Amino acid sequence: MSDSRAKVIQPKKEGRLQRPMSRSGDYVTSLSQVLRRHGVVMGTLALMLLLWPGSLRVIFQLASPLLSDPSYYLFVSGLMLLFFMLYWFLKSYHLNAAQFRWAAYLFLISVAEEVAFRALLPIILTSAVGLAVAIFLSNLVFACIHYVTLRWKIINCIGALIGGLALSRLLANTGDLALVILVHWLVTFLNTPSAPKTHL
Repeated sequence: MSDSRAKVIQPKKEGRLQRPMSRSGDYVTSLSQVLRRHGVVMGTLALMLLLWPGSLRVIFQLASPLLSDPSYYLFVSGLMLLFFMLYWFLKSYHLNAAQFRWAAYLFLISVAEEVAFRALLPIILTSAVGLAVAIFLSNLVFACIHYVTLRWKIINCIGALIGGLALSRLLANTGDLALVILVHWLVTFLNTPSAPKTHL
């Protein structure tokens, strides 16, 4: 086999958390791919669950700390953005519009995933399987979706399951959905801090 052919079939090194998509070593490497494959799925699930009877009441109850003091959460969000910018600078990542679009996407996906898998799906499943099992199943679905849509490796999906369970515990202890979303946003940023194709 020639050296040039060997180079063609070798997997690329830019898959971040992913398995190769095919034998050619293709990965989900652009924001548009992430939006289509993952963002649309999670956003659609969150919207569908919001249509479930009683869902809005649950969300408003869990959002009561935010509604009572929105300035606090805006301040914390601003501090987090400053931290992101400092992180990018120290890591020599590109400080450009693509990075800020990525940070915005990570925030929106954090909202969708927390609404769907920590706030609503466990409540909906509880009547059938009990709360503890409902929380586990909800987070298992959350992890499995990452395996399919983003083609994450099994070990990363296990991490998503454990992280999801930790976020469920945080929500149960605080009753503060906005806080859990911000924690999710921070952890997701630290997990994948750069926009696709920006600094791999």
